[in-house]
Amino acid sequence: MRKLLFVISLLTGLISCAVTRETPAPVVNVTAPDKSLNPTPVSPVAASPAPASTTPSAKTTVSKINDDDDGVVVQNTTKKPASAPVKTTTKVPAAKAGGVMVAGVDWLRPTNGEIVQAYTAALKGVDVTASEGQTIVAANDGKVVYSGNGLKGYGNLIIIKHADNFLTAYSHNKVNLVKEGSTVKRGQKIAEVGKTDSDKPLLHFELRKSGKPINPSAIFE
Repeated sequence: MRKLLFVISLLTGLISCAVTRETPAPVVNVTAPDKSLNPTPVSPVAASPAPASTTPSAKTTVSKINDDDDGVVVQNTTKKPASAPVKTTTKVPAAKAGGVMVAGVDWLRPTNGEIVQAYTAALKGVDVTASEGQTIVAANDGKVVYSGNGLKGYGNLIIIKHADNFLTAYSHNKVNLVKEGSTVKRGQKIAEVGKTDSDKPLLHFELRKSGKPINPSAIFE
């Protein structure tokens, strides 16, 4: 009898617990929202600032010139940026070979040889020994003012007029190669050594300034 009462009591307790227990909320199937329909807003990308110009800008200034009845006269002056100085090299022309300064002018030796007759006021020049047919050149740039053999004692003679009233004379030539009125350059061949009105080949050379003889001996040293 006691066992029967115990079983009845146990069943009664179980039923009571089943009624009072909270029923769990039903699970509802919910589909997650489509992210593509609600995209995450994208933060705008800040524009990069434009690079600063490395070229200096021109600067304009206004400067007063003067005042007149109509008011102040002004001038707009645009100053360009200073540029780096450009290094330049100036080439100094080299002196021509064989040149000798006489009376402030660089003279070229007209022919090679030794002075056999020194300068005197009476001779007005020097006699230079050389081989017959040897080249004679113009001592400087100039114009031929005489080419011939009309002056007694000179034989075949060439006279060249140079700048600043200088004259050079070349005589006893075997042959004259330039004509009167010709323009010649320094070092240009103008004649050949001869022995006209001379007993041996030589060049008689004179240098004059405004008609006055100058000793040209240094040119042959």
